[in-house]
Amino acid sequence: MPLNLQQRMMRPLAALQYRDFRLFYSALLVSALGSQIQSTANIWLIYELTGSPLLLGLTGLARGLPILLFSLIGGVIADRVDRRRLIMLVQAIQGLLGLLLAALALTRVIEVWHIYLITIIASSLSALNAPARGAIIPNLVPGNSLLNALALNSTVWQTSTLVGPALAGISIALLGVAATYAIDGTLHILTLVSLARMRLDPVTARARQSALASLREGLSFVRHQSIIMVLLAMDSAAMLFGSYRVLLPIFARDLGVGADGLGLLLSAPAAGSLIGAAVMMSLGDLRYKGLFVAGGILTYCLFLVLLACSPWFLLSLVVAIGLGFFDSVQAIPRNTAIQLITPNELRGRVSSFQSMLTNGAPALGQAQSGALAAIIGAPLAIGAGAVICAALILGITAARRDLRAANL
Repeated sequence: MPLNLQQRMMRPLAALQYRDFRLFYSALLVSALGSQIQSTANIWLIYELTGSPLLLGLTGLARGLPILLFSLIGGVIADRVDRRRLIMLVQAIQGLLGLLLAALALTRVIEVWHIYLITIIASSLSALNAPARGAIIPNLVPGNSLLNALALNSTVWQTSTLVGPALAGISIALLGVAATYAIDGTLHILTLVSLARMRLDPVTARARQSALASLREGLSFVRHQSIIMVLLAMDSAAMLFGSYRVLLPIFARDLGVGADGLGLLLSAPAAGSLIGAAVMMSLGDLRYKGLFVAGGILTYCLFLVLLACSPWFLLSLVVAIGLGFFDSVQAIPRNTAIQLITPNELRGRVSSFQSMLTNGAPALGQAQSGALAAIIGAPLAIGAGAVICAALILGITAARRDLRAANL
């Protein structure tokens, strides 16, 4: 009996029993922490240098455009090269970029355009690299542990977003921006140790059709399965008009907190996301997935209004946790529905298209939020975006009967 209980308790971590997956997972987590530290340092330094909401928002544009441009290309590359070597190359370059930012900050010659340029380069590399990171996982675990490995892999972003900004805030407050950038660069380079220790044959997939024909086939499927586009359009609306993270330095200043407070505000949504993921997984297979998506986004919009109106730091933290919670409530059934609709042989290309939108839209939304905040102020910009988003979601839900179907 004790053995059975132990097995049940360890089931969520089953894929970590495989050495290569442990090494890969640890490398991804360390890398993601570094990226979150750099992102937090970027928005803190830009606001410190300029005080401009618009320039804060442009950091999102610098991240978003490369994702939109290169995500689909990354899927093609991942099927034609040694994936581990590609991942290691990208990690090395991103580490050097972090150290370059540290050197620029230490010598006090850093300017806003330096941050934008390095953000564009790093985001381009990440977009090209992301499909390889996903495609290598089936080579690290046996088939019966693949779902568990993919589920664990999805926790990397939430964990890094929870811990990374808080670490960055503390580091900026205690050590300064230059040291914080140095930590980011060092973390990326350290991942090379884990990646190099993985024991697996070079993974080089051979395409059976041209890259262009492969892309066309995937996009054609998405076009004909219009409910996929509807689900992705709903998420894009939330991310375009409900993007708030880039404005948090302004709220931190207005609430009277410094870099450490900003780090907590940036981390709080990830805590909510983890709680939301746990709740959604406990519900098992859901009916009315489309209504869960719509309801989650509408409640997310309500919490955006609460954030815009909050006069107290602790209340803002609670609201930020709620934003992360309801983002998970809509994201998990949406992703599940798309995976169920898509046949196995097309999931890679559909996932690339989904990644392009779900990762690109938030960054573009940050640019939109920053520009609007420069005109009408951060609270009104977030409130207006929430109202527009809610109106779009209500309209889509009313117009699409298949979105309201029990079997979606």
